[in-house]
Amino acid sequence: MLWPVYLPALLLGVPAQASFMLLPLYVLDAGGSAAAAAAVVGWRGIGMMVMDLPAGMLAARLGEKSLMIAASLLLGCAFLGYAWAEDLRWFYFIAFVNGAGSSSFLLGRMAYVSATLDGAERGRVIAMIAGSLRLAALLGPLVGGALAHAIGYAETFVVAGGSILLGLLVIALTAHADRGQRDALRWHGYPALAWAHRADFASYGVAAITFMLMRAARTVLLPLVGAALGLDAPTIGFVVSLSAAVDVALFYPAGMVLDRRGRRATAVPSCFLFALVLLGLAAVESYNGLLVAAVALGVANGLSTGIVMTWGTDLAPPARRGEFLGLWRLLTDLGTAAGPMLVSSVVALAPLSLAAATVGTVGLAGGWVVYRYAHETLRR
Repeated sequence: MLWPVYLPALLLGVPAQASFMLLPLYVLDAGGSAAAAAAVVGWRGIGMMVMDLPAGMLAARLGEKSLMIAASLLLGCAFLGYAWAEDLRWFYFIAFVNGAGSSSFLLGRMAYVSATLDGAERGRVIAMIAGSLRLAALLGPLVGGALAHAIGYAETFVVAGGSILLGLLVIALTAHADRGQRDALRWHGYPALAWAHRADFASYGVAAITFMLMRAARTVLLPLVGAALGLDAPTIGFVVSLSAAVDVALFYPAGMVLDRRGRRATAVPSCFLFALVLLGLAAVESYNGLLVAAVALGVANGLSTGIVMTWGTDLAPPARRGEFLGLWRLLTDLGTAAGPMLVSSVVALAPLSLAAATVGTVGLAGGWVVYRYAHETLRR
């Protein structure tokens, strides 16, 4: 897993995590409003949703490695597009392409791990992948904030695009070759597959949407709250990276708990903690308060390391792995898109604090679903 999975996770993850902080600030720097900044991030989520089902079919038809390579190329082009866009309206389209590439890459990697490992190993390996993402979340805002301050936003996105294309090269040289399925599902087969697994999607799917909504809203709210407090990009980058540092400290213990104690042992407490801290973010009025909220959100995110991907790989039927994961990604990306869009909609009409309170309230409702309906999926 080191060369085909973990190293590319860093090479693609550092630019992606930097963009979560830089993209809203880039939009503000270009003259856009806070609502526009949140909407651009939301369009990335929409691109992920639109591509989920096609990516599932491509994973089954072409194979996991081919899908990861194509998705990396698309991502690299999107980041270069951010750098060269001269009109704010292009940001929405580029963010959509960015989301399509992200969705395809994440699904290809999930299918690769699911096909390679058994259930008793997935928790730790997925936790290592998530740990790589959290390390990227630690490095990305720091490096991205420093580069944006030193050379500008556009030039920083050029550097990020180069890192993604380097990750593409590593995958092409090190991932094992795979063959696609001749009997891969077509569009008309998805309703039957969704109906066959309707109980899983109605319980674990709603739980996964809740996690992804809160995570996505967190990545938008922290920079926007920091900007509202009058902080500059390097300072906001430090706050976001501090939250990511807590994630990094917790990722492997969380993975061990997933494989030894089960999936619910991390899912239930982390979901409620996430929701409560987002509610508290609505009351933040100082830099120190933002630091406390960022650390607490890091704890919640760290405890939930790998839970969404692990649920997906646990539930995926071997004969229809790619297509099922396409449906799974569609549900989780609904949460990824809904978080920033919910923030954007509320901010357009009301104060930023109300947006944080709204997301926290939705998270509490989702936490009840996790507690009541998301039963144990670990099979020893």
